[in-house]
Amino acid sequence: MKQDKQLIVIFGATGDLAKRKLLPALLRLLRRGELGAATPIVCLGRKDLATAQYFEWLQMERFLPDDEPEVLQRFARLLHYRRFDLESGTDQCLREILASFADVFAAGNMLFYLALPTDTFTAVARLLKPLLQGPGWKRVVFEKPFGSDLPSAERLNAVISSAMNEEQIFRVDHYLGKELVQNILFLRFANEIFCCSWNRDAIDNVQITVSETLGVEERAGYYDGSGAIRDMLQNHLLQLLSFTAMEPPGSGSSDAIRDEAARVLEKLRRPMAEDVVVGQYGGGAVGDQVIRPYVQEDGVPADSSTETYVAVRAFVDTPRWQDVPFYLRTGKRLDRRYAEIRIIFKQHRCDGMVRNDKPNMIVIRIQPDEGIALAFNVRRPGSENESESVLMDFCHHCHFGPNTPEAYEAIMASVMRGDPLLFTRWDWLQASWRYIDQLRAVMPTVAVYQPGTSGPAEADELLRIDGRSWLQPMSERRRFTIDTLTGRASGSPLPLKSD
Repeated sequence: MKQDKQLIVIFGATGDLAKRKLLPALLRLLRRGELGAATPIVCLGRKDLATAQYFEWLQMERFLPDDEPEVLQRFARLLHYRRFDLESGTDQCLREILASFADVFAAGNMLFYLALPTDTFTAVARLLKPLLQGPGWKRVVFEKPFGSDLPSAERLNAVISSAMNEEQIFRVDHYLGKELVQNILFLRFANEIFCCSWNRDAIDNVQITVSETLGVEERAGYYDGSGAIRDMLQNHLLQLLSFTAMEPPGSGSSDAIRDEAARVLEKLRRPMAEDVVVGQYGGGAVGDQVIRPYVQEDGVPADSSTETYVAVRAFVDTPRWQDVPFYLRTGKRLDRRYAEIRIIFKQHRCDGMVRNDKPNMIVIRIQPDEGIALAFNVRRPGSENESESVLMDFCHHCHFGPNTPEAYEAIMASVMRGDPLLFTRWDWLQASWRYIDQLRAVMPTVAVYQPGTSGPAEADELLRIDGRSWLQPMSERRRFTIDTLTGRASGSPLPLKSD
């Protein structure tokens, strides 16, 4: 394929994000032919390193099969490390570094990736402003978080917007790069059997869960000033809500889709205190591992009230979703690591014909076992009118193979193409912070929960008072009955393709 000459510039190149995600993603894009051989990757960091030392530190061979040293050699030729300190560096110094790649620099196409803390965004935006003029396209990628509340996000956006226009700004939420998140739109709008029943007439409730088994690890300093609401709910879970609840876009364009995603958040009902549960993990044991309580983690104040868990009952006040509850939850030190969306349908009974107490549902598994499952009812053999719920299960990697693109590959490829679909537009971000600020204003007292559980008991009560309960995830790929979805497994293993 024909590819434009372009410079890729990574700020914060000696950080964890660049090492674990960004550069491996570019390596895989090169391997697939989606990164041009004339695309210098300029890595900027404060450490005084030669390019060879930097490349050795990256250990990029971990991300390739043993029989592909040639790909690694090609990638090494593209990679260039330069020392650049944000505190002392000037736009002229940066221009001189980039101008040394004369042929590509003259073409004017430049991608700047800020793998940096939020508090540096303003300084880097001002630094880049003189470079964002002239021929070619200029795209600047900002990692989350983008602000800590609505006023701070508005201040940050005002500074950035004074240096570049909205078309040049790419705000990352890596969840949008996940394959099954992108597939939500195809599931809804490319399948008549689903799109006609995706509304309040058919759907009883929606459950969105992002569950983590790890604690705060080395992020305690950042996390204690953020918490689960701002670290996860404001971006990842609200993005999943937007894709699940949005109206059909007027076209397939990225802006038409993002228009509808933003409208979902603008229609969120103002939360009440009874709609929110927050928790913080205490101490305990998970198997043989002794878990310290959150307040004893390194870097966390002993009197911290920061939440490590949040569950929310949300309502989207549109004709499609009026009074349908969306239950969102996320937390750390929970019993399982998974992310999924459950669309739970109403039970329309046919009196005298079928005896059944299990609902239909669609399960969109985002991680770790990506796929889509459909629970429906069949006649129990030998019975007159008893039904049994079974699961039709689509395994993504079984069908498409194990080497489908990871989130940051999709993100980097989209920026290079100039496709903004996987990136957060300002109006969506503004609406999300408005909702989060409203939610935090009514946030109740933090409840302590045991590590290795599904969270605080108060989160179960949030659904119980509605006559509902959280449905549990599948623990492995099996030929399941619906009982497995509620914690009672039966069935036989499905064969998996070898990785």
